[in-house]
Amino acid sequence: MDFMSMRDQTRRVLIVTPQPFYEDRGTPIAVRYVANALTEMGVQVDLLAFPVGQDPEISNLIVSRCANPLRLRHVPIGFSWRKIVLDVSLWWSFARLLSTQRYDMVHAVEEAAYMAALLCPRFNQPFMYDMASSIPTELQRKPLLRSTIVQKILLAAERRVLNRASCVVCSAGLAGYVRAQAPDAHVSDWRFPSFSTQVTPAAVEALREELVIDQEQRILLYSGNFAGYQGVEMLIEAFTLARENFPDLVLVCVGATELEVAEWSRRPSRPIDDYVRIVPRQPREQISVYIELADFLMMPRLGGDNIPLKLYDYMASGKPIIATRQMADMPLLNDTRAFLCDPTVESLAAAMTRACSSPREAAALARESQRYARRHFGWNPFVEFVNDTYRRAIEAAPQSDNDLAA
Repeated sequence: MDFMSMRDQTRRVLIVTPQPFYEDRGTPIAVRYVANALTEMGVQVDLLAFPVGQDPEISNLIVSRCANPLRLRHVPIGFSWRKIVLDVSLWWSFARLLSTQRYDMVHAVEEAAYMAALLCPRFNQPFMYDMASSIPTELQRKPLLRSTIVQKILLAAERRVLNRASCVVCSAGLAGYVRAQAPDAHVSDWRFPSFSTQVTPAAVEALREELVIDQEQRILLYSGNFAGYQGVEMLIEAFTLARENFPDLVLVCVGATELEVAEWSRRPSRPIDDYVRIVPRQPREQISVYIELADFLMMPRLGGDNIPLKLYDYMASGKPIIATRQMADMPLLNDTRAFLCDPTVESLAAAMTRACSSPREAAALARESQRYARRHFGWNPFVEFVNDTYRRAIEAAPQSDNDLAA
């Protein structure tokens, strides 16, 4: 039995995402995947988001936005005062929707699940927790929020949400953490599809010319945001060491904000600057061109308890990956699919050196990574996963919350 066959009339789902939507960055990309899958299944999807971003053209998707009292036009990744202001506004919009509409399931993303844990029982509506990361763990990066007392409060709140949700669907690598915090929770891991577009040789060569990179130079590509945990500074230091042995290397880092690009340009000039390109954020379709241009794909993270979406695209690309070892990535990456190293400058530089000096090994790792991606990261398996996840979430919802299976 699938999600749609459990009821005669059209299903209706509310997705609540406390982010800009749509923007080409992690969680909004994941949310768009889910919305696409649900609407493809014939589900009517209402999506409540921050008042920032572009409305995607998806049939059977209605996007509504919370109020914007301070007229904010940008919300940075991670915890910020802007996010707090808009979370408060999102709360009121969320409560209003629940008071006027009936949904088969509320899909609450990140901190919206904390709102759902309080609001949904009042309106007798089941919810699932879409958990991109552990919020207490993320907030430990803030000095004021890492004290023992604050962490105890945050962990207790997290356990309450995990136990109240009909199911928890989390970033790959987080399921063990969820089970440790809430042994009775129904939990599964996301397996997102990889993304790629048709890239022409002309587009690749045009990008090479734009970046002023010679044909004989080899390119190491980093794509993503420049937050501290991504390890961009460590990457640049390691690249400096690796380039002493391989002077043909160029490092391209894509995803900087305008402020970060400006900060880089104001740094004292160094010889290495001639071989590093800091590029602003690009549309997701353009990232496929950067990947096709690259010889090696870099993932130098210093931490993180979830798998970044770009890893699915990296693995499907057929390009060798150089990555730091992270427990969250282990379900996908191992020594047969990537050059792995410790999250230190010296270890990362050594991994770059090994990759650049071992073309046969690099090609073998890239092939194995791509084979794995083709087996596991297709669109149809993802739609089936979403269908199965929703079916199990409805089955797990308390009967008083749920008149759906009749």
